[in-house]
Amino acid sequence: MIWVTWRQQRAQILSVFGVVVVVSAVLVFIRSDVMSLLPDKGLISDRYNMFLQYFQLVMLAVPPLLGAFFGAPLVAREVEQGTHVFGLTQSVSRARWLATKLVMAGGSIALAMFTLGLVTTWALAPMNFVMRGRIVPPLFEIQGVVVGAYALLAFAVGAIAGLLLRNTLAAMLVTLVLYAVLLPVVGNAVRPHYAQPVSLETEVGGRNLQGPLVPSDAWQVSYGFRDASGNHVDADPAKCGGQDHTECMRSQGAVKTYVLVHQPGRFWQFQSYELGLYLVLAAGVLGAGAWVSRRRLI
Repeated sequence: MIWVTWRQQRAQILSVFGVVVVVSAVLVFIRSDVMSLLPDKGLISDRYNMFLQYFQLVMLAVPPLLGAFFGAPLVAREVEQGTHVFGLTQSVSRARWLATKLVMAGGSIALAMFTLGLVTTWALAPMNFVMRGRIVPPLFEIQGVVVGAYALLAFAVGAIAGLLLRNTLAAMLVTLVLYAVLLPVVGNAVRPHYAQPVSLETEVGGRNLQGPLVPSDAWQVSYGFRDASGNHVDADPAKCGGQDHTECMRSQGAVKTYVLVHQPGRFWQFQSYELGLYLVLAAGVLGAGAWVSRRRLI
């Protein structure tokens, strides 16, 4: 069964690893070039700003595309073509047949993307400042161990959607839509709460019209105003018009301006939390698929 599965999937698996090798080689070259330009950050920014913008888009798109084009057809296409019957008539249980395909393809894709994520982290380390900082989205999503976790979940969703829907195109669509919804929801609603953010404060008025100075590589998650007791107040600078800014803001109860940030030192802490979250989700999806495969004919 393992040999048959390998022969069916080897072209896709080898192509993924081949792309990872090529991209890694490009990243090694870029890091070498950046290191030769240091400490001229202005030149580095001019040379690689556009590259980073496009590279981010590509890296964000890779996990859902792997799920759609490798995960979704894994079972659905065999069911559509009837080739799954051969595998299920070789004294192999449905659970083992499905598990072999999932482990070989999913494990290979996850390994390749984990590797690419770590290589990207190393390669972009001397130039993260170009896009503010690695803890700031979307740099966070294209580096570290979460890249592999994203790919694994997308693959799992695609494969199980194909198992349930028995239609490759429908499974691909489900994969892309769910991933497009999940990633920003986690990034905006869940990730900021992985740890208590650091509060930076300044007094309202004087030279502090712009609020506290936020480190360029920190992730700003919230801002606002506080009263003398430290409680949040809904003050609005737009109401001040041509009035004295300090007096106007204080009349609304605002004594301090605050900004909540996550410092760049929390990058790996947040990476580990998000890795765990996506692995749990992937395990849940695969577990649901295994449960379904035991209770219905494929």
